[in-house]
Amino acid sequence: MIETFNTGETQASLRQAYNPDGSTLRRAQLRMLEMLDYLVDAAQQAGVNWRLDGGNVLGALRHGGFIPWDDDVDIVVSRKDYKLLCNYLKAHPHPQFVLQDHDTDHGYYKSWAALRDTKSEHVSIEPEGAKDRMALEAMKYRGLHIDIFPYEDHILPSLQRLAGKLACVVNFNLGGRHPRLASLGYHVLEGCIFPLFRLCGHLFGKKGEFMHTYGAWFYERFPEDVVRPYRPIVFEGKAYNGPAQPEAFCRIIYGNFMGLPPKDKRNRHQVETRIWE
Repeated sequence: MIETFNTGETQASLRQAYNPDGSTLRRAQLRMLEMLDYLVDAAQQAGVNWRLDGGNVLGALRHGGFIPWDDDVDIVVSRKDYKLLCNYLKAHPHPQFVLQDHDTDHGYYKSWAALRDTKSEHVSIEPEGAKDRMALEAMKYRGLHIDIFPYEDHILPSLQRLAGKLACVVNFNLGGRHPRLASLGYHVLEGCIFPLFRLCGHLFGKKGEFMHTYGAWFYERFPEDVVRPYRPIVFEGKAYNGPAQPEAFCRIIYGNFMGLPPKDKRNRHQVETRIWE
């Protein structure tokens, strides 16, 4: 973690500008830490290994926790453990956090699940009729969330990109506008197309090079020694599972990951967040 960045900003100035104590964003981040701790305990109870993903690994290395302008938490589990964790969360419901997948929310069409907070809500600030807004408003659960991604090897990158494009059509072109077609598309992809892609991957794909599951629109490939075995990284003052080589992991995704992007390139979701106790 560095104190002064390429932009001249410091950790302290970033905190003051984006997520000072008491701000809505900081409250959201703290709520998500509660959710993450619950997921860590649930995974342990279910016997499932997991790790932090993407921007959380970057945030841990660069900021010691959340990227100051971000409220994302993502975890990954192996595909063979994914259903085990989801089933455990459904069988042991939390009074405030709920597992969201297509079974629990028929307006949710993603190939991965999410843990949602029921005492918060994302409200889109995009124009009426915007694809992302309609996709959000079609869902039953819209609160703060932690994405739970299945992770696997033997994936063919060309099929992964095609799978991501097909999933985007279902989620954003059909979801919110044509719910019956979106649901049909989801079941065709998950029940027929993606299993066929997975079979092709097992025949022709590479063992030991990991990607997000078919249907996720993230396309980086990670050698096994970069991601496994998991090792602790410090995130918001606590040790959580991270990849085996977090620096190499971040270089694959972000390149020069210790430098800050320009202010107009800092990815802020097009939503307002409402939180209540």
